[in-house]
Amino acid sequence: MMRSVKSCLKLGGSYSQGGLRGLHTGCVVRQQAAIKSEYFGEEQMSMKKTAKRIIDEDINPYVDQWEEEGIYPAHTVFKKLGSAGLLGVNKPVEYGGMGLDFKFNIALNEELGHINCGAVPMSIAVQTDMATPALARFGSDELKRAFLEPSVLGD
Repeated sequence: MMRSVKSCLKLGGSYSQGGLRGLHTGCVVRQQAAIKSEYFGEEQMSMKKTAKRIIDEDINPYVDQWEEEGIYPAHTVFKKLGSAGLLGVNKPVEYGGMGLDFKFNIALNEELGHINCGAVPMSIAVQTDMATPALARFGSDELKRAFLEPSVLGD
């Protein structure tokens, strides 16, 4: 049974910025997943719109098929995202990135939450937020040209 915020608070629940969770009361109120749109500026919203279009046209229609096959065309998906600049949002411009601040990464990752499965957005996030940041920060020019640039471009 879902209880109201007020009843959970009366039962000893706690409220935080992320949502409400009842401690030992069985109360859980759905957390707000999306960051308020006022947080993002016009440029971030434009990038989110681009990502959403790709997700709606090139990813979500095929998720069920990919799930059945047990594989998805990562190279095709990554090339599409890379061509739109979405794999290098905060990576250096000289290596194919957009050179934007981390707020753009947050906006992109929020949109990845609209993909109708877990594996595809996870693989994208591994590429953009785990595999390439150290290379972008600490790699030599030679390593960046050989590995970062193709990763950012989706090659």
